[in-house]
Amino acid sequence: MRLIQAAMLSLALAAPLGAQSLRGVDLGEPIPDGLPEPRATQTIPPVAYTVWDFDDGLAMSATADAATGDVLYLELWRDPPEGSVASPVPGLTYGTSTRADIEALFGSEGIVFENRGLVAALPEIGLAIYYLAYEIDHSETVISFVAIQPLADASDDTADDAVLDSVIIADGAYLDQIWGQNRGRLPGYAPVADPFITAP
Repeated sequence: MRLIQAAMLSLALAAPLGAQSLRGVDLGEPIPDGLPEPRATQTIPPVAYTVWDFDDGLAMSATADAATGDVLYLELWRDPPEGSVASPVPGLTYGTSTRADIEALFGSEGIVFENRGLVAALPEIGLAIYYLAYEIDHSETVISFVAIQPLADASDDTADDAVLDSVIIADGAYLDQIWGQNRGRLPGYAPVADPFITAP
């Protein structure tokens, strides 16, 4: 699903990125050698997509500039969305940490991209999807989290119980292109310190 949606999106080149990375792939750099054989690759200029599966139950996608190979977008998620697995962000665990935990860690609900919003219902898979995004201070990077809960349980009163399912790091200018440029700041928001500085 992520490949199909991403294939329709346009590319934005941005200012140099920091050294944020997931599973050994650095944002703003080409994909290195030594990774597992990918599940899928696809090039639809101006971008190229790669997806990997890992033995711990996680999967990752990378969206890169097809011309330079520089990675613009990385997403690491549970596949299938079940079980509890360590996340790349200290203090957060897939399948256990909640939307409320993410807000507490970063101090607010974050920012809102105009074409993405804060919540979506996916009746075809029976899930409610909650989005939280934060600008990483002193960089062009945005870190975003996807929390899920059964659609039958979803309400304003239960939204904070949704559990972490996906972590995304991406070039902010690229996200402006694919998610919309109007970044609304929610109450209490401030850019966050780079959580990967202390990551193992």
